[in-house]
Amino acid sequence: MGASVSVSKLCNSDKTSISNDRKIRYLEHTPFFQYLNEESIKEFAQCFPTTLRSRPGTNISLDSQRIYIVAEGEVDLSTSYPEEGTKVEARGYLCRKRQGDIVNVHQTKQDVKRRMTVKSNKVRDFAEEITISGCGDSDVLLLSSDMDALDTFIKSHPDLSKPFETISTTQIEDLLQTMIFLKGVPKSKLNVLAAMCRYEAFDSGQVVFEENSQAKKLYLVLSGLAQVVAKDLPSVPSLRGVRPNTASSTSSRSLPTSTFLEQSVALQRSLECSCDCTSLVESDEVAIAELTNGQYFGETALVFNIDRTCSVKTAEKSLFLTVHKTDFENFLKICPIEESLKAVIKQRMVSKLSSLGIPFLNGIPEDMISSLTSSVAINEVPSNHAVFCQGDVGDNFYIIVHGSVKVASKIEADTTIGDRIANEEGDGIKVARDMPTENNIGTLGPGQYFGEMALVNSDNALRTATVTSTQKSILLSIDKESFQTVFGSNRQVLAEFELRVMKGSAQLSHILAHSLGIASFRNFLEKEHAGENIDFWVAVNDFGNAMFDDADGVVMIHSDSLEKAKRIFVTFCAEYADRQVNLPHKMVAELDAKINGDGGITPDLFNASQQEIYKLMEKDKFARYKNSDDFKVSCLSLMS
Repeated sequence: MGASVSVSKLCNSDKTSISNDRKIRYLEHTPFFQYLNEESIKEFAQCFPTTLRSRPGTNISLDSQRIYIVAEGEVDLSTSYPEEGTKVEARGYLCRKRQGDIVNVHQTKQDVKRRMTVKSNKVRDFAEEITISGCGDSDVLLLSSDMDALDTFIKSHPDLSKPFETISTTQIEDLLQTMIFLKGVPKSKLNVLAAMCRYEAFDSGQVVFEENSQAKKLYLVLSGLAQVVAKDLPSVPSLRGVRPNTASSTSSRSLPTSTFLEQSVALQRSLECSCDCTSLVESDEVAIAELTNGQYFGETALVFNIDRTCSVKTAEKSLFLTVHKTDFENFLKICPIEESLKAVIKQRMVSKLSSLGIPFLNGIPEDMISSLTSSVAINEVPSNHAVFCQGDVGDNFYIIVHGSVKVASKIEADTTIGDRIANEEGDGIKVARDMPTENNIGTLGPGQYFGEMALVNSDNALRTATVTSTQKSILLSIDKESFQTVFGSNRQVLAEFELRVMKGSAQLSHILAHSLGIASFRNFLEKEHAGENIDFWVAVNDFGNAMFDDADGVVMIHSDSLEKAKRIFVTFCAEYADRQVNLPHKMVAELDAKINGDGGITPDLFNASQQEIYKLMEKDKFARYKNSDDFKVSCLSLMS
């Protein structure tokens, strides 16, 4: 399979002669068999004139110019890897080859030529040492063929040329290198992974794996066509009982049930492959992607312990290269690339969330999506696990990619459900309780999120509800510090997120932090004949932001700062100002002295007056604004 094989001692083995019929029974377990008919299988069996038998526990020496197939028994592949915490290399088990598996593949002329270009003192680094030995209680029997016999067979059966040459001569490490998460892995390590791979052939229309079955392997398409298919929406187990709109205070979006289900299913099924899925339609089974040569799928199985989120079947005879989850875990011992794989999966998750219009990611610039991907963490949560509890300090925000969670809050004795409802709805009925009770707020599924208040509340704010997984789930999370790092440089995007989170509870500060919020509030104030207040607030804000530079910690005042300050004062603060705002006489006098006297111009010149106008707008106008059409049409549409 492209990996070199060397052993420290030769095995005790012997060559055995067996009948052609017996060879055929062995070959029925190989990927070759799928492409052979009754006549060609007999001819193909004759290509394996040599067999090799070995006792358990002995190392097996193989000729790199021949191809071997496990006919009976099992063989273990092992290699050396650095023992954690020591400088000593330990011998570690990699994988087990069973009946029908190919143990070693002929090195092609291209590969030989490539190896000849490597300097002799670097050959050891290029090819990992892989030891092959019999295991279990039974003898090992290997079928063996040289490449000349296979070449003769292929020439007489040109229709079998492509799949047979793929199986017998493909340099697997070259194929593995096309996988994003394996880019940069040394060739020597890829040789080891190549030795762990298996070939699997499927006839046309055959199921590769079923939706909801246990995920165990990564698949790479070598030839043929694989179709990713899914059952109709109601059959998706992880969405049964999920109520998309019952926890509005926890998940910031209300969607029609059908839209919510389609987005949730599309998100979950993107875990199986990186291809874009077609829109879901009403039918018993929906084709959502097609995979051809060089494409791979099912890599999530190497990282997460979740069931398959869709099915894969072949549209024509197909050949796959597969890596088993257990074998890949052993590979990580000598090549720790788990974080690289998780990074690829995170990128896919975030991109899919963004493409589906998930509210949290809606409107986030493309360059920020990349920064966000590196900042989020993947959390695999078992069923019935508390993600966080009521009363915990809020420090993370979560998006559900797979699975579902229940949101509930405890109501203590002598408090009232009515009082809690009154805080948001303005109406409530007092209900006395002797014992704490649980208020089930709702259930959330893929594409929905919770814990977002941790990102906008002050430090050490406590959780107001308990969130518990109702099944095995995968969550993306981001902490407050990382969130601020990603979005702190773009106040507009941060404000939009805060508005979505706060919704009807949004404060004036959230409205004034977004350009659409300012425009909406200005429109309302103009109708109230108070537009000068917001214009003064904006002018002062611009003055503080644009009139001064902080160079190496020293405040540098622009030459036109004084003229800007005078213009603001004359327009909004002076006694006979055209658009006079309501400021105390003492505050106006102090401004006059600083601007027109010798008080000096500083960045905080208008801070006190701006805060005064902010309080007036908040006290006199903001409550009415939140009940106006301006707020409902402009800002609530932004929050949806």
